[in-house]
Amino acid sequence: SDSSLTATRRRSPRPERLLPDRYAQAVAQAGLSPVARPSFDVKEGAEGKGLRLIATVEVRPLVTLPDYRAIRVAPDTHPVTDADVDRVLEDLRARQGHLVSAASEPARRGDYVLLKVGEAPAGIARLQPGKEVLVEIGGGLLPAEIEAALEGVRTGEDREVQPAGSEGTVRLHVLDVRRKELPALDDAFARAVSHESTLAVLRDRLRERLTGERAESEARDLRERALEAVLAQVSIDLPESMVLHELEHMVEELTGRLRSRGLSLETYLRSQEKDEATLRADLRPGAERRVRVRLVLDEVARREGLTLSEEEMARAVENLAQESREDVQKMQGWLAQGDRLAGLREYLLRQKAMATLVASVTGGS
Repeated sequence: SDSSLTATRRRSPRPERLLPDRYAQAVAQAGLSPVARPSFDVKEGAEGKGLRLIATVEVRPLVTLPDYRAIRVAPDTHPVTDADVDRVLEDLRARQGHLVSAASEPARRGDYVLLKVGEAPAGIARLQPGKEVLVEIGGGLLPAEIEAALEGVRTGEDREVQPAGSEGTVRLHVLDVRRKELPALDDAFARAVSHESTLAVLRDRLRERLTGERAESEARDLRERALEAVLAQVSIDLPESMVLHELEHMVEELTGRLRSRGLSLETYLRSQEKDEATLRADLRPGAERRVRVRLVLDEVARREGLTLSEEEMARAVENLAQESREDVQKMQGWLAQGDRLAGLREYLLRQKAMATLVASVTGGS
């Protein structure tokens, strides 16, 4: 919503010098929380005396929270099992395996077939006439009809297949059938794939890692479900300026990720057959949700009277420095620029608010 603030000046012919101080005073007196820069209108005062400065500004919306302590969201936990550890070990074995010829045996799912492509219609990129290609049966890199036709083939045999939706025929000659040979699951294997001395110790380490990863995943899931339960009962008239600011931030995030992969935003948009307006329309729901979540967490922090101690801020700065492999003093200097320190404080308070919310809806407080 918009609010108009009025300040009167009696003498100076240069009102722009007044704007920052008078505006800040008027905002404080009105008890408002602006979310964007104001627009100013300068008018003559009553009877031509002095000047009247009118500032129109978008303010933080009122957020009315439900009784979140009455909301219940059950944690969804799944302990790590022996089967989970076995799956990771099998993945490690598969990576250590090597292909050996099984020329005298029929190919089965999971085997690799070395093919000479005699003929293939355009559109199947991996099959180029005259070329050799190694294909895993069941790997999903070729049309299902072709992979199905390769099951049971032997070295030296030919296959003809007409894939669904294709007008041409695929003609293939089998040069070799190869099977992945896996290493034995023993202490030597454990030493080859890790720093652990025995298979038993490796299993313990894998279980610890999986337990930590699963705990993090379940905590993220619980936070999301807790937020959704509260957001479902909150209606907020989002200020357009906040949504547009977040939308701009999301475009910048995407641009940065693309740049790290050596791509430009323009190249990405061409590959997706989109323009920037369509991209922003696609991103807008996410931007709106981010703003809504922040407003809710800020209100939780206000309602709960959450604060940050100097020790908590110092610890956060140390953690940031450690993660960035920077000196703590350098990190402090970087944070002192602009509104970075205020941004860190806001982030940490929202983290506290999120923890409070999760504890409330799970009956932890």
